[in-house]
Amino acid sequence: MKAKRIISLFLLSCLSFPAMLHAADPTLIGRRGCGYAIENTAEAYNEGARRGYKMMEAHVRLTADSVFVTSHDGKTDRLGGKMKIAGSTLADLKSERYTQQRDSAAYEGSTVCTVAEFLDICKKNNVAPLLHLKTLSKDTKQCSFLTPLMITVAEKGLTDKCVILTSEPDYIEYLMTNHPDIKLQFQADAKWQEMFDWSCARKLDVQIRQDLVDADCVKRYHDAGVKVNVWTVNTPDDYHRLADMGVDYMVTDYIQP
Repeated sequence: MKAKRIISLFLLSCLSFPAMLHAADPTLIGRRGCGYAIENTAEAYNEGARRGYKMMEAHVRLTADSVFVTSHDGKTDRLGGKMKIAGSTLADLKSERYTQQRDSAAYEGSTVCTVAEFLDICKKNNVAPLLHLKTLSKDTKQCSFLTPLMITVAEKGLTDKCVILTSEPDYIEYLMTNHPDIKLQFQADAKWQEMFDWSCARKLDVQIRQDLVDADCVKRYHDAGVKVNVWTVNTPDDYHRLADMGVDYMVTDYIQP
């Protein structure tokens, strides 16, 4: 009888242990699409989807003719261009071809991608978009430009999947008031302790740079019902260390799902 009980307990553990591991696995987010093409371009997003990411990040900028495009920087010079995004039209930006050296690989030939094009790629590949809003105006209280962006997300049928990430509390407050259906993440980073009560009161998931996160930080957020997203995680050792802490999301260039 004792032997049968031991065998039963062993079989039960074999069934439950994989489920526990699966439940603890963090969601991997393709950083700027992925690390296998020029960042924030259609090629990067398509390649990220092909490699299996179910969520991808795109940085958002606004052109002179009020078109939302995906770019980390306000200028294109780091990618071999010569234009300032806020001072250029979409047609101007589309005339450029970008190049980028990423680790040991060189990529070339891509051009700027609009947010609408990014959302189309996400929808086609069943990928959740993470739109990372850069600071688009010196006066962060002027947030009305965010409504056309939310309309674009809604027109693509992605309101229930899209996540907006920003470090600007004014953007957060505007979106919570005017677009309550959209999911939000607050990029807290070094201010996470200072802004802890503010973000938790609003039930905002948070993003924090990986070197600023420890197990106590994750536990405090989880106890408050908030999820933790860390960036940027590109090695197996860092993946396992942070997964053991229980983080919920990881932004990565190279670690594939």
